[in-house]
Amino acid sequence: MIKELTMIYCAIASIWSGGMTDQMKCQAEANYMLEHRQFRHVGPTIGNFEGIGWNFSGQLPGTCLPLKRMRLTGDATARKGNIVVRVRSWR
Repeated sequence: MIKELTMIYCAIASIWSGGMTDQMKCQAEANYMLEHRQFRHVGPTIGNFEGIGWNFSGQLPGTCLPLKRMRLTGDATARKGNIVVRVRSWR
């Protein structure tokens, strides 16, 4: 389990590079989640709050929302067939 989490963290860290916006990180994480069928949080939190969601019916999924007022800094989706993954970030 620890080895798997370490590999996932390293893979996410390697798809993020310096200078990426939160939007770009959200898209990279959504793509990774879909490609590797990891329907859960992977890697470090993007921004100050991150929400993820997935749906197997082809519709846009909702995500968790921050409890306090924050600015949305990223909202990305990845699709393959009827599977839709969404990652959002706030600061």
